[in-house]
Amino acid sequence: MASKSKTPKENPLPKASAAAKRALEALDFLVLLAGIFRDEAGLKFVRLLKWLAKKDTEPAKGLRRYGALWKALVDHQEFAAHPRVGTLLQDYFLERLLEDDNPLHRKAELAPLSEISPSLHQSYARELDAVQKILKTDWEGEFLKKSGLLGKSEAPSLEGVVAPKRGKGLPPAVEARRKMKAELLSSNKGNPLLANLAEYFHKNGWGLFGLYRAFRWQMEEGGKGRLVGVEAVDPIRLENLIGYDEQRKPLIENIEAFVSGKGANNALLYGERGTGKSSTVKALLNKYQGRGLRLVEVHPSHLNEYPAILPFLRGRPEKFILFVDDLSFEENETSYKGLKALLEGTVEATPPNVIIIATSNRRHLIREFFGDRAGGVQKEGEIHGADTVEEKLSLSDRFGLVISFYTPDQETYLKMVDGWAKAEGIKMPPAELHARALQWEKANNVRSGRTARQFINDLKGKVS
Repeated sequence: MASKSKTPKENPLPKASAAAKRALEALDFLVLLAGIFRDEAGLKFVRLLKWLAKKDTEPAKGLRRYGALWKALVDHQEFAAHPRVGTLLQDYFLERLLEDDNPLHRKAELAPLSEISPSLHQSYARELDAVQKILKTDWEGEFLKKSGLLGKSEAPSLEGVVAPKRGKGLPPAVEARRKMKAELLSSNKGNPLLANLAEYFHKNGWGLFGLYRAFRWQMEEGGKGRLVGVEAVDPIRLENLIGYDEQRKPLIENIEAFVSGKGANNALLYGERGTGKSSTVKALLNKYQGRGLRLVEVHPSHLNEYPAILPFLRGRPEKFILFVDDLSFEENETSYKGLKALLEGTVEATPPNVIIIATSNRRHLIREFFGDRAGGVQKEGEIHGADTVEEKLSLSDRFGLVISFYTPDQETYLKMVDGWAKAEGIKMPPAELHARALQWEKANNVRSGRTARQFINDLKGKVS
């Protein structure tokens, strides 16, 4: 009996991914956390999930969608300086989660979880559980299985990359963020995780304020300004600053009161360049950032922007220094009126969590000419010239705390040199070190803390 010929079977359609179907259903369910997946990378991720969830016969379409997602992730992650946790996809969306603007994150900044309404934190817990399940899924594996590329190298990997090293350890805020992301990828869920997450936001803040400790007010095209986080803050410490202990004492006491929620004064630090005025302010930030102190640097030309800056800071739990460095005004400049309004207050009161610290090399902030004096030549068209001069000269008096930083004497200068040499590990006989330091001072024709530090930087390159 003749055997029946076998007809070749058609290739079966690739199976739809059950994990992708579940993920799409979870994404439709999100309300509080929906914004995590609404940026460019999020939309590309959803497009890939839709392809995975169908019996699609076009693997090329899937490869294009996967490649588009990979590129969107790499465009961001390859240049991110923060410590990464998990895969490219996991770390990216964990960062999005910690930066998301939603009611629970905003409330957790201000109050513990026990003071957040049950309906809010219970709904958030359910959505957080769904997001965790989405992020824990091996989407690279799901794609490779469906596309038939498993074991091949055509598709780029979503594996995480090694984060850049940052010297010894991580700043406390950066380490806290890394730990929180790692916990979100663990098996924890429900109230223990939610309580830890709420505590993280209560201590560190969310979004931009949870990521940075210092900010800069930056003007954009069209005249609109915005807060920009400062990634690398000068790590200077108060113990590195030799001399001026008497000057720094009232300023430290002022900041101590400020972070403790007590009354604090605006402060003006004036004196010669290089005497440590700006370094003192940055060292104060480094000392008190763990107690909620933050710094916003405002360029002197942007002082009139303060009504636009204050809404970002008002009502927040952190304490902010508005830092105006190297402040001075030219003869005919009128922007000093913006500073005057900020110091005196307007209809909109300055928030209690904001103070101003300015540095200047001029005691009265405004360049004076003999013609400004009462006996001088009155400027054409100036009817009340004496009143204008008085208004300018009294500007510094509106600071509650005015501290002078004078040029150090030779003994103090050499102590600064000794301090920086010790900090940099330079071992040299004191007599030789001091002789070189005095030669450096003479060659640069200036004696200051900055001069001492520059000398040590130069010496370090020669003796190392």
